[in-house]
Amino acid sequence: MDDPGILLVEDNGDDEWLALRVLKKAGVSQVTVARDGAAAVRMLHGDERSGAAATCCPGVVLLDLRLPRLDGIEVLKRIRGDERTKGTRVVVLTSSEDPHDKAQCRELGVTEFCSKPFTTQCIAELGLV
Repeated sequence: MDDPGILLVEDNGDDEWLALRVLKKAGVSQVTVARDGAAAVRMLHGDERSGAAATCCPGVVLLDLRLPRLDGIEVLKRIRGDERTKGTRVVVLTSSEDPHDKAQCRELGVTEFCSKPFTTQCIAELGLV
């Protein structure tokens, strides 16, 4: 089976390191990292201004909600609003317990959440490997 990979969208270096370590330990071989929301959107959709093409077509996006430049909710809106990515599986990574955040994500089609820190248990529960 082809491994379409994972796009990890995370701005915190410690959380990124831990997520990459957990994913590697679980046998995930293809992970691309975006460190802010704008970079994630460019990777997924390209950049109209420069004419750059999309550089990432993941099977799963692990999306932090608190991001610089473009927050996770806005990234999610853009993922769902584009024909190329609207069906992409998105798992929200969050340390927030704010029910409003989860409600917004659910309205945008997210049914999977993983509390930070990212763990092997979360990988198993979500069937990411």
